[in-house]
Amino acid sequence: MNEALKVLVVDDSRISRSMNRKLVEALGHEVIAEAVDGMDGIKKFEESAPDLILTDLEMPKLNGLDMIKKIRESGSSVKIVAISSIVNAQVIHKVMKLDAAIVKKPIKEEKFTATIMQLKG
Repeated sequence: MNEALKVLVVDDSRISRSMNRKLVEALGHEVIAEAVDGMDGIKKFEESAPDLILTDLEMPKLNGLDMIKKIRESGSSVKIVAISSIVNAQVIHKVMKLDAAIVKKPIKEEKFTATIMQLKG
């Protein structure tokens, strides 16, 4: 059974949010909220209770990594995929330590699909 996920998309780029929305919807999932930075992401996370958060890492106000930390500190085990153009061992380690997955920008549909399937278990 392939149950649709409720997804929160967090990215300071309107174009990236739009592209991520299309990718999510093409896989049969639903974008229930969008946020423009980490602070907005936390607010929308609390309001919308998503199954999955897709977040950019480099954002103003509060970056994606700090947003993930705050969400984890709240006790949430929501599934999170960090999306970044900067993917190196240090970044991967930090993201994985926070029990999140990471996908390199630009997102390749196959990699994104595989990551979502892996998270769904």
